[in-house]
Amino acid sequence: MHKTVKILKESNIVKSIISIDSDAYGDYYRLKIQARLINGWKLNVWEHATPVFIRYAYHISKGSELIIRWDNAPHHKQIKTFPHHKHVGETILESNEMEIKVILRELEKMINDDIS
Repeated sequence: MHKTVKILKESNIVKSIISIDSDAYGDYYRLKIQARLINGWKLNVWEHATPVFIRYAYHISKGSELIIRWDNAPHHKQIKTFPHHKHVGETILESNEMEIKVILRELEKMINDDIS
């Protein structure tokens, strides 16, 4: 089992994993996951790794509405943290390099703040 899948399965905020699509060969892998969170949001995970780079996108939505997306697509060169950035609605903001553990911590805060 891929470490990202394991982390999602162990998370308190992941209600279910809807789909997993993966492909791996040696040091290369591609992973696409859809998961449902406890508050009804959908989490789409996309990771693509080679020995030279890791690309990622973590997209959180409610219905067709974007809540937040972190990614490192090489655009938005004006951002100090290029290529790492996040989309909050139509706004592009700086972001540190992200990984699934950090994403889940951020989402847990967002969910808890929404409940409070």
